[in-house]
Amino acid sequence: MTPQELKTVLSSGLLSFPLTDFDAQGEFNPAGYVRRLEWLAPYGA
Repeated sequence: MTPQELKTVLSSGLLSFPLTDFDAQGEFNPAGYVRRLEWLAPYGA
């Protein structure tokens, strides 16, 4: 992919990185992760 092609692709949508949610004890928080992904999904991320 050329730099121009990359620029075109990145400017045509939402660039996102789903973070992994953890609770106060450092354990994986599946409910928080699901909420985050549900929030991102409509944007076509």
